[in-house]
Amino acid sequence: MDNVINLINHLLNTKYSIDRIDTIIDQLQIRKDYLLQLINDSSYTDYFQLLQPSNNRNQGSEKIALTLDLFCCTHYAQHCKNESCPFLHLCPYNIRPMHTKCTNKTCPYDHDILKSIHNRKIIDARGLSFVPARILHELTRASADPRRSFWVCTDHGKKSGCSKKSNCDKLHYCYYALIDACTKPHCQHGINEACLAYFRQKELIEQDYGDVLDAFRKVLRQRKPDYVNKVNMPNQSPSTLKFIISNDNQRKSTTTQQRCTSSSSKRSTSMASGRELSSYDDVLSSKSDTSLPSPLPEHDQDILLLGYYDKNEYEDVERYLSDEIGCPIKLLISKNILSENKEKQCSNIRAKPIYYYCPTKNPADIFQLLRWQNEDKESTTKPLIVYASVRDAHDAAEQNFENNQFCIFRVHLFHSGIINGNLLPENRLQLSDPLTMCFDRMWVYIYNL
Repeated sequence: MDNVINLINHLLNTKYSIDRIDTIIDQLQIRKDYLLQLINDSSYTDYFQLLQPSNNRNQGSEKIALTLDLFCCTHYAQHCKNESCPFLHLCPYNIRPMHTKCTNKTCPYDHDILKSIHNRKIIDARGLSFVPARILHELTRASADPRRSFWVCTDHGKKSGCSKKSNCDKLHYCYYALIDACTKPHCQHGINEACLAYFRQKELIEQDYGDVLDAFRKVLRQRKPDYVNKVNMPNQSPSTLKFIISNDNQRKSTTTQQRCTSSSSKRSTSMASGRELSSYDDVLSSKSDTSLPSPLPEHDQDILLLGYYDKNEYEDVERYLSDEIGCPIKLLISKNILSENKEKQCSNIRAKPIYYYCPTKNPADIFQLLRWQNEDKESTTKPLIVYASVRDAHDAAEQNFENNQFCIFRVHLFHSGIINGNLLPENRLQLSDPLTMCFDRMWVYIYNL
C-alpha cells in the first residue's frame, strides 16, 4: 500500500502526472520489475498506465501515467438533489485549476474530502480509504485539470468544431470511439495533427499512441456513474436505486437474422430482468449524420437509463419490434427508463398498464423529450404526441427521418380513457399533462436490412 501511495504522490507532483520509469525508480528507490508488477496488479488497473516508446523510437523512454481519477459532481454547487450521486461533493472553488483555494470564509460547501458521509462512501466504494486525505484532495484537483489528467474535447466532434482550436488543452479525438460507442462509418479514428500537437505539449510524442489512448479510456471509464455503483450497490434492485443518468460506454448489438412477419396487435412484451447502467450519449452517436452535442452531465432531473446486454434479451426485443413493424430490424440500443418520482406517482395504480409509443425526429430531441415527463402542466409549452402502436409510431418516424435509423419511446399511461389527453386522427393521442404518463422504454434500431 505504501508503495502505491508513494507512486501516486510522486506522479501528482509532476507537471502532467506522467514521469519516466527511470526517474520513478531513482526517486522511490524500488526495482523496475517490482514497479511494473505493481502497476499491472489487478487491484490498481485503473490507477496507472504504462506508456511504452513507439516502435520507431528506439531511444525513447518508458513512462508511467497516473490515470486514477476522482471526478467531482458538477451539480453540487447548484444543490445536487441526487442522494446516490456517484461523484464527490466538494467546493468547486477549492478544486478547479483556476482557483488556488476557496477564500470564502463562510463557504457553505465541503472542503474536506472526508468530512461528509457521502464522500466517505464513495472513497470506500472505490477502495481508496488507504490513501491519505491530503493525496485524495490533490487527486481531485488533478482530475479537474485537463493539463494534469486525460480530458477529451467534446466540442471537437461538433460540426462547428472546437472554438479554442490549437489553444485547447484537451485531446481532439472522437470521444465516442474512446468509450466504444461511435457508429459513424465515416468517422476518422486516426491520430490527426491536433492529436500530435497535444502529444508534443504533454511530452508524449515518443510514446506508443495506443498506450496513450488507453490512458484516456481508463479515465473516461472512471467518470461513468456506474463505475461506483457496480461496486457500491451490486445487489440492489432498480426500485431501490436512486436515479441518475448514466454514461456507461457499453453497448451490445446482435447479428441474429430476423424473419419478416406480419404486424401483431400486441402493445407490450415481456422485458428482460437483467439490467445494467448504460449510456445516454450512445443514443446520439447512433445517428451518423447528426451533429452531436456534448455528452449530457452525469445526472439530470431524476432519470435513469438501464440497458439490456444479454444476447437473448436483445433477440427478444428485436423479434418483438420486427413483429410489430412488419419487417426485420436490427436493435442498436435498448433502454429501460426509470424515475423515482414517477415510481412514487404510479405506485398505487393497480390497473393493467396502457402503452402508447412516441418517435423522435432526430437524436437531439431525446434530451428535451425525456425531460418532458418532469415538467409541470402549467409550464409545459408543447404537447406530446403519442401513437397507439409501435407500427404507427414507426410510420410517423419514417416520414421525418432521412435514413433508416429510428428511435422510439414506449409511454406508460397511468389512466385509461380521455383523461390522458385529446384523441387525434390516425390512432394518435395528444398529451398535455406530464402527471398522466412516464417513459419506460427506449429503442434505437435499423430497419429495411
